[in-house]
Amino acid sequence: MGWTITTIILIIIVTSMSFALMNLIKKNEILEDFIAKQSEAINECGKRLKQVDDKNIFYADDEIGFFFKEVQKIQEALNEFTLK
Repeated sequence: MGWTITTIILIIIVTSMSFALMNLIKKNEILEDFIAKQSEAINECGKRLKQVDDKNIFYADDEIGFFFKEVQKIQEALNEFTLK
């Protein structure tokens, strides 16, 4: 009788933990997809930033150059969050 109750309790615990684990795996996959998309967007922004100033016209201008350098700093900070 004691083994039966223990077995039933263990089955309930294992079943509930299995459902919890499946739920966590689904959430993890969603977050992985989100991170991959964010990484792709950051990379595309970096490529576009390089295309905009491929001849260093903005970088060399005093007024616009300051702003452009700051945008590049922001891009460099974002690059730290990309998947490698």
